Amino acid sequence: MARLLQQVRESMDQNINPPSTQPSGAEMISCLVCGGRYESSPISGLLYCSSCGFTSADVHMSDEEFHSLYGEDYFHGREYLDYVAEEDSLRLNFKRRISVLKSLVPDLSAAELFEIGCAYGFFLDEMKSMVKQASGIDISAEAVRYAVDKLHAKASLGDYLTFDIGRQVDVVTMWDTIEHLKRPDLFVQKAAGDLKVGGILAITTGDIGSLNARLRGAAWRMIHPPTHMHYFSTATLSKLLVRNGFQIVHVSHPGNSRRVRSILFFLLMLKSKHPKLYGWLEKVPMANARVTLNLYDIMFVVGRKQ
Repeated sequence: MARLLQQVRESMDQNINPPSTQPSGAEMISCLVCGGRYESSPISGLLYCSSCGFTSADVHMSDEEFHSLYGEDYFHGREYLDYVAEEDSLRLNFKRRISVLKSLVPDLSAAELFEIGCAYGFFLDEMKSMVKQASGIDISAEAVRYAVDKLHAKASLGDYLTFDIGRQVDVVTMWDTIEHLKRPDLFVQKAAGDLKVGGILAITTGDIGSLNARLRGAAWRMIHPPTHMHYFSTATLSKLLVRNGFQIVHVSHPGNSRRVRSILFFLLMLKSKHPKLYGWLEKVPMANARVTLNLYDIMFVVGRKQ
């Protein structure tokens, strides 16, 4: 932890240019983190900033095309085997993150929290008894409907960039969300405006600077545009937060829990296209077991608004 924070602080000493106002993907000219110019990445289909290392998918999509990616099939078969069936594992992951939030927000019970990308509302449901108010937003109509109808969560359907929270809050979270956004820089900028001074922005996402990501290259499991549009390292995510008025107060690489069946689905169906092998293995009793893995390539970064 101390070593990571030191690396982050050292990276912040470099000059940072204003953000690009260009759209994402093939029309993007300037890096969203430092303003440097994109070049072709060694990984086909990606763009790479030679100044800071920020990496983006070389994809241009309309807003309509982008939103269409996150229909019901996204959570049930296209990127997750069955998001709802993974509820217990997802809640376990959230509880680990909540322990960090408790250490950073001493009076959490009096805090107002807002989640960007709340999906089916499992995190909001975990938090609603721990904070003064927990609310969130997502672009998936099916997910928001479940969150509201089944969990009675305070979830809204819409685009956070055009959504008015109506007040400043104490905590904003983006769990495994920032990599999906066309303009993550604008989301961080808006989150800074929606937070009180001293409030925190908590983010989890893949770390393209991790050893596993560097060893795997194009085969790294997090590289799958167009749903994953941007690829941060601890240094580039920290730079983006700092240039929007945040002080980095936490950096870690936590493990994630998943059922064996979901891991097999990702590896054999989504990545390597072996449906027959998956069909055999997913019937094995052990496929329903839950395991926690840590490849140290998922980062948890928290910034405090100055």
